[in-house]
Amino acid sequence: MYSSWSSLWIIFVCVLSLVLVATGCGGGAAILTADPTGTPLFDQGQDALVEEDWNDAIAAFDTLLRNYPSSPYLAEARLGIGRAYYEQGRVDSLILAVDAFQGFLTYHPSHKFVDYAQYMVGMTYVKQMRTPDRDQAPTRRAIDAMDQFLENYPDSSLHASVVEERRKAIDSLAAHELQVARWQASRDEDWDAAIDRVNFALESFPETTLKCDLLFTMGDAYKEA
Repeated sequence: MYSSWSSLWIIFVCVLSLVLVATGCGGGAAILTADPTGTPLFDQGQDALVEEDWNDAIAAFDTLLRNYPSSPYLAEARLGIGRAYYEQGRVDSLILAVDAFQGFLTYHPSHKFVDYAQYMVGMTYVKQMRTPDRDQAPTRRAIDAMDQFLENYPDSSLHASVVEERRKAIDSLAAHELQVARWQASRDEDWDAAIDRVNFALESFPETTLKCDLLFTMGDAYKEA
């Protein structure tokens, strides 16, 4: 009798441990199953994405990645995690979204959705972009990611979208330089510095739509210099 109860207790503890590992400390339950493909978890994650339940989607896909290393859904799970973090939109979530999409690119470089993953790296940085008067580091990272996309996937159906978002990012950098130049001219009356700043913007961002504004500011600076 003691042996039977002991065996049942061991089985119970093992099952409970698996459930706790799968569910974590909160959010929706991501339950491990005997299916070696992790299909129920993948379906659960997909359903959560459709329902915009980002936490449950992340929990399901992450559980699949950690517990089903031979699943045929590993690539899609990484994309799902990235998408969920992207949609959450918090500063910390966007950092994790980039990690997930870059993880996809690292582990699945030949996957049919590889262009989408690179696209989402760029769009995640775009989502982190600040106004022209703020730090432009996320803008530069967005442009770098989009340049990689344009170089590696010129025939992608996402090409036009990337070109448009890149143009906006370039304008943000040019607007930043324009604001600095105007500040140097109006506050410090440092006309030479303003001219140098405009020249830098024109040389660095020749495709910007703010070229007329830059030239006008340069003309004013030359008049005062």
